[in-house]
Amino acid sequence: MAELELIPIGKLTKTHALKGALKMRPFNVNTEFFKYTDVIYLKNGKKYKIVKIQPQNGVFIITLDGINSIEEAETIKGNEIFVEKSLIQIDEDEILLSDMIGFKAFFNNQIIGEVFDFADYNAGFIYIVKNSKNENYYLPDNDDFIEKIDYDKGEIFFKNIEELLEWYIL
Repeated sequence: MAELELIPIGKLTKTHALKGALKMRPFNVNTEFFKYTDVIYLKNGKKYKIVKIQPQNGVFIITLDGINSIEEAETIKGNEIFVEKSLIQIDEDEILLSDMIGFKAFFNNQIIGEVFDFADYNAGFIYIVKNSKNENYYLPDNDDFIEKIDYDKGEIFFKNIEELLEWYIL
């Protein structure tokens, strides 16, 4: 059996009520991934069936099969959750953020590192770029800071980040 390719879609942030429901913060607030699946995975490969899910103020309240108490919910709280990548519907001209991990990051036509991860701070996505010294830069994903992205070459070119980079030199 082929190994599933999973992508992260959110994080179980805290418990909700006494019967084992959890709050899940999605990495992409515009996503519709629950249209395509009723199964999620944890990083350790543990699989859960979604019994109930409802949006609430930018998060989801999620009830999982086999998690029936606040004590059981506490054991998985804090985990990122994943879905099968093949279930995510994207247009031909779109790319998943997870596919940008490994892109070379440039500023002033010089490589500053590699996209290592990303985060969503509700104000927008942040690229986490690891430099050659194993230090992280946190760079915003918006038109004020992105010069261009070459998806074919796996390169992202930043602009106007002088002050952001100076923060890391201090």
